[in-house]
Amino acid sequence: MTAARRAQKARRKTAPARGTAQRGKAGAAEGQSKQKSKLSALERERDQLRVDLQRAEVRVRSLEKTQAEVRDRIAWALDSLHNILSAKD
Repeated sequence: MTAARRAQKARRKTAPARGTAQRGKAGAAEGQSKQKSKLSALERERDQLRVDLQRAEVRVRSLEKTQAEVRDRIAWALDSLHNILSAKD
């Protein structure tokens, strides 16, 4: 490897470190504001998911109640048919 190639590699590795050092407090404040906005977006999503979950739970309870009513009606109809058939015998 030549000395010129080594020098280029060394410059590439140290350039990002200088760039972050120059940002200083401005970069940290920008990072914090990004984190805060990301956090608030996640909190909004969490709240929306909770609302959706509550709606789904209400819907499931309603469907279970309807299913139980249908099952009871079918059982009543079958009992009635059995009673009619046994009365004919």
